[in-house]
Amino acid sequence: MDARIASPVLRITDLLDRMAGRDPEGISALDAGRGLTFAQLVGARDRYARALLAAGVKRGDRVAMVTPPCLDFWVVIHAATSIGAIWVGINPRYQARDFAMLLGDSRPALLVAVSPFEDRDYVAELAPLLPADVTVVGHGPAHPRAVTEDAFLAAGDRVGDADLAAAQAAVDPEDPAVIVYTSGTTGRPKGAMLSHRAIALSAQANAAWMGSANLSGAICAAPVNHVGAINNICMNVLAGGGRILFFPRVDLPALAALSLREKPTYLVSSPTGFAMMLAGGEAALKRMSGIRLTVFGGAATALSVLQQIAPCGSRLSSVYGQTETCGIITRTTDADTLEAHAATIGTVLPGAELRIADPAGAPLPDGQTGEIQIRGPYVMSGYFNNPAATAEAFTADGFLRTGDLGLIRADGNVVFVGRLKEMFKSGGYNIYPVEIEQAICEHPDVALAVVVAVDDPKFQEVGHAFVQPEPGRPVTGAAIAAFLRERIANYKIPKAFTIEAELPTLPNGKLDRMGLKRRVAPLDTPDQSAPSGPGGRP
Repeated sequence: MDARIASPVLRITDLLDRMAGRDPEGISALDAGRGLTFAQLVGARDRYARALLAAGVKRGDRVAMVTPPCLDFWVVIHAATSIGAIWVGINPRYQARDFAMLLGDSRPALLVAVSPFEDRDYVAELAPLLPADVTVVGHGPAHPRAVTEDAFLAAGDRVGDADLAAAQAAVDPEDPAVIVYTSGTTGRPKGAMLSHRAIALSAQANAAWMGSANLSGAICAAPVNHVGAINNICMNVLAGGGRILFFPRVDLPALAALSLREKPTYLVSSPTGFAMMLAGGEAALKRMSGIRLTVFGGAATALSVLQQIAPCGSRLSSVYGQTETCGIITRTTDADTLEAHAATIGTVLPGAELRIADPAGAPLPDGQTGEIQIRGPYVMSGYFNNPAATAEAFTADGFLRTGDLGLIRADGNVVFVGRLKEMFKSGGYNIYPVEIEQAICEHPDVALAVVVAVDDPKFQEVGHAFVQPEPGRPVTGAAIAAFLRERIANYKIPKAFTIEAELPTLPNGKLDRMGLKRRVAPLDTPDQSAPSGPGGRP
């Protein structure tokens, strides 16, 4: 184990304080020319934490934040969690439907908005969805509904050292630190509560096998409401003592230029990311020139793809995880072959247990397919304000039901086989058909809708919607797509629509989802019972 991370700490606050003590002048994060050393990040954290206390934020209160990847995110998440508040990220790509659900469920005591961003005024969009007594802090130009960041911080300067120290000392490792929303099979997102202990130990366990030298720098351009950004990139890099290079959007030419200039050493990618790099030719692959460790997951990565990536010289690791496991929970190692990196998701992190179980929860022998179940210190505490979903998520003996299928092969590595439910992956995002179907059916001319996944060479899978209009009310796919753009994030919108006068049903009256899926499946689709490559929810 790396000596710099050999003595685990149990709170996010302690992760940062430890690095500030070891390397106070080391750069912790950069954003468009701005930078903070570890010592400066501690100072910024504490000043913002004072302001939160002055605004009445208490231990257990939620602090919501709509923001792109940026330095402000990193300061606020550390500030909120340092005093026991629970940070809730909101993706700026969301629409009113998503905003209303997340704010209504999490009931934040305070909202921070980095606004405007890409011509959207998030204070104007989100403030009407909140009670009038909820403070809105605007990181941007003055807005009539928001307190400016400068005024907010100035008010916090009245909070004394003793009050701040008391609030920070009261934080327990088992306190929820972050709520990350992830949809279930009902289509309604659930808020996974990730404790300080789970996040801190996950980051240190991952940094141990990754190695601090390989974590000396990483770009974070992923949505920061997602566990992939929070944990797989930012917390892991913090635990390894590296610097985070925030970039507000996925812009491949700009990211390539940033990589050449800043020379990050750690890359989190996916089959989609690899496809984009390979499509860009030799110039795009130059982004890999300084990368020492590349982790990838989210879907199967073909061996032929890895054979083109491997000559770049980076260590490779196929990983698997979920929001509920604080991200990465399994990984392949340097001892594995390129075939193993392509075909498996490796083995579980030290300190955790993984088993393959049958529907009754009984462990299955190696080589047999069943549900991947995980137990250990990196697993979520439960779903916020949803005890029924929490109870359903765990077995009687404390294993998390991942809802994913796998098997353990002879070399001990786990093969990801598929998903128990209809959820599919598109460009690294989880897509839940029921949520999209519900949104489609809000269209006044639509009676029924079914969304199925189809293979796509760029995004692995995309949605195909079958729509039954209301009698005598014709509708087009273009009209439905335009309707959805105001209601759901654009990556959830199906790429194809088939309008049918009547959708097929099964004898029991339910819509024939599998029959519709077979209509759009390639004729040469392999046996779906055959094991696939690595995947899972990041």
